[in-house]
Amino acid sequence: MEKLFTVGQVCKCCGISRSTILRMENRGLLSPARVDKNTGYRYYDIYNVTKILHIQMFLNMGLTYDDAYSYYVSNGKSSEILTALESRLALLTSAYEEMKLRMDDKRHLQLEIIKLPEYVCYQKEFKGASWSDKYRDMYNLFGEVVEKGYRPLISERIFVINNNDWSEREEKEEKEGENTYICCVPLDPSCADDSTVFYPSCTAFSMLCYGDDKAISKAHAEFDEKLRALGLKPAGRKRGIGIVSGYTGKEFSRENHVSRLVVPIENLDKEEIDRLSRSGLIKNR
Repeated sequence: MEKLFTVGQVCKCCGISRSTILRMENRGLLSPARVDKNTGYRYYDIYNVTKILHIQMFLNMGLTYDDAYSYYVSNGKSSEILTALESRLALLTSAYEEMKLRMDDKRHLQLEIIKLPEYVCYQKEFKGASWSDKYRDMYNLFGEVVEKGYRPLISERIFVINNNDWSEREEKEEKEGENTYICCVPLDPSCADDSTVFYPSCTAFSMLCYGDDKAISKAHAEFDEKLRALGLKPAGRKRGIGIVSGYTGKEFSRENHVSRLVVPIENLDKEEIDRLSRSGLIKNR
């Protein structure tokens, strides 16, 4: 005989409330195995319980009831859900790498070949001679974004594009005085207008680093040297992405600031990427 369970048993097993079960039923996600015609009591089977747990897993990953519904009606082949999961995976990976970098007390994370997404940015060009200048300018630019009613892209951080050639070192620039750079705030694509700039998706060479201003300047020099040594051809200017810096982590000491250095590169074929990955010099994400 098939085992059936009461609402109370299912709630206790799954750690949810009766209203949550009814919500799933109202959204077409769940149907009781049997409803008593006389009492109206609902009974659920093993399939119901395991499906509830599956839906709970989706919710814990940041998906919605509507996402779960799309998953089931599409027979588990929803491109929209896959895109949502990829976005969340990128966020989790970024947060994990940032924290692990500090916990391991390593100045540099493994070099990577990554895919940068499309960006719609609000940006301005500034002049400065120090990291403090850049932090100040990025802070002020973000303030303009808020005032103008733009929506910053939650998955991406503010970044700076150096106007110098990729091979020129930041240390040299600071000794010579002011240099120009562009501060960029990635926005939700719906904010695109005549005052925003579009950056296409591209392949990029990347290094995650942390430490005070001197450590990050040193990382810039090492990053450039690695780029040359690997024979990678830049296809754009170097960017410094502030993962946690003076304008995002006021409570953090300078020694615990984290930046990602990236430079767009000419597209590599699969054989070249595999060769670099096998060499252990870089990780392909």
